[in-house]
Amino acid sequence: MLTSILVTVLVFGAISLVRNYADISRLQAQAADCDAQYEQQVKENEKVKAILDSDNKDDYIEQKAREKGYVKDNEVVFYDISD
Repeated sequence: MLTSILVTVLVFGAISLVRNYADISRLQAQAADCDAQYEQQVKENEKVKAILDSDNKDDYIEQKAREKGYVKDNEVVFYDISD
C-alpha cells in the first residue's frame, strides 16, 4: 500500500518535472525571440530618429506617406494597369 502511494507520487513528480522543463525551454526560446525583435526595433527607431532630426525629414515623411497611398492636394495619380 505504502509502496504504491510512493510510486504514484514519484511518477506524478517526474511527469510534473518534465512538463515544467518543457515549459521553461519553450518560454526561454520565446524570450530570446522577443529580445531579438526588441533589438531590431531599437535599431529601426534609432534610424528613424536620426532621419527626423536631420534636415531632410520632410522628404522622409513625404516618402512614408506616399508608401501608404497618400497624395498632395490637387495632385492627380495615374496607375499603370498594362502588363
